[in-house]
Amino acid sequence: MPADVRCLVNPGCSLGEGPTWDPDSQRLYWVDILENRIYRHDPADGSTRLWTTPEHVGFVVVQANGRLVAGFKSGLHHVELNDDATVTASRIDRVDGDRHDVRFNDATVDDEGRIWACTLGGTPEEPLGTYYCYDTDLTRRTVDDGYLVANGPALSPDGRLLYTVETSGHPARAKGVYVSSVTPDGALEKQRLLIGWDAYDSWPDGVVTDGEGNLWLGEFGGNVLRCFSSAGEQIAAVPLPAWNVTKPALGGERGELLYVTSARVDVNEETLARYPETGGVLEVIVR
Repeated sequence: MPADVRCLVNPGCSLGEGPTWDPDSQRLYWVDILENRIYRHDPADGSTRLWTTPEHVGFVVVQANGRLVAGFKSGLHHVELNDDATVTASRIDRVDGDRHDVRFNDATVDDEGRIWACTLGGTPEEPLGTYYCYDTDLTRRTVDDGYLVANGPALSPDGRLLYTVETSGHPARAKGVYVSSVTPDGALEKQRLLIGWDAYDSWPDGVVTDGEGNLWLGEFGGNVLRCFSSAGEQIAAVPLPAWNVTKPALGGERGELLYVTSARVDVNEETLARYPETGGVLEVIVR
């Protein structure tokens, strides 16, 4: 698929993740999980700012009231971004069970303002990755489990389907993208593997859906942004000048742009020379 690609900004993120477009402020947020950083880019003046968090931070999302909520390693927090590049955080809940190997990893917000978020952790024999849904009052309920490295999630445009990702794979769950029906009371049913990953020498990472219901998916251990139809068929593959393509987000005034994060973790000098924008955020316009 023809596309125009440029590097928006490259701060050399170790694990750039969780791009989130705020349509009200017309700003882009993302995180560097391993470096404990929240980033914000303002296309209006080209500025990029960062704030240091007290823990690993898997995602940051903007609520309807403009407040920020972040998924730290230990759990969900309200956050305020201070002028001195620090954050003020107040805990909403805890999800890691005080385990060193469990942390928040990714999230999305639906049209009703609910936060769908996931954790990773455990072992192949005991996968602890879990999907949660936070209602608008930030009450948490568990909607899915049994993942080693949970990613995504994303909802179909009508909110009736939830897409979840197993990035690593384990004996009880193959790596790939799963789809579940969302019941009227917000539970999941009829889950199935929609997109298997055996054909690719990479790992499926973050996912977002566009207005037509297509799934745009990053690949860790690769440089391609892939697009799949709602039936699970690949319909586009956009090569990027960055390795470890982690997650896309739709942005711009009309949602016409894709902002894609990437990661330098475990990237050697040879790979970095071939993909010099690794660790940066790419702007993609599909033609």
